[in-house]
Amino acid sequence: MRWLIIGGILALVVTVYALVDLTVTDDRRIRRLNRVLWVVLIVVVPVFGSIGWLAWGKGPRSSARPFAPDDDPSFTSSSGVSDEEADRRIAELEAQLAALDDEDFAGVPEAERAAAADDPTSGEPDATPTSVSDAETAAGARDAAAGAADVEADGDDAAAEDDTDGQEHRAPDDGDSARA
Repeated sequence: MRWLIIGGILALVVTVYALVDLTVTDDRRIRRLNRVLWVVLIVVVPVFGSIGWLAWGKGPRSSARPFAPDDDPSFTSSSGVSDEEADRRIAELEAQLAALDDEDFAGVPEAERAAAADDPTSGEPDATPTSVSDAETAAGARDAAAGAADVEADGDDAAAEDDTDGQEHRAPDDGDSARA
């Protein structure tokens, strides 16, 4: 009786494995029957259908499609674009990009344009000051922000006493409204 139970479990495991393997197998690797007939055969005749699928139903991996398009010889030969045509297209794209750069840097001196091109961390070209008054305005804004930070730091001394973990998190309120 024990051997029948073990045999039934093994037959079920092999059947489920064969069904899963059949579902994930590429259509080009399936041989002799189509996918639906293999499913019927595996389910109706569990042990023999599963063994048949695993032994004769799958073709070799070489009959499956290539992994990437570059591996397919028909892909590389079907380009149809000559080297001269590719060079012409690249030249057109470069001319379009140069025209766009000229639009972005309109009115910006050549020295700043070169600096913006060399510095990948710089933002928009409009963000750089273009005259002395713009530079003075930017410096004034920085000084005002620093002064505001100093005033805020002085006001935070009283709040620092309630700072329990050193990261500006306050202790939870105990519900005592008289302290507030």
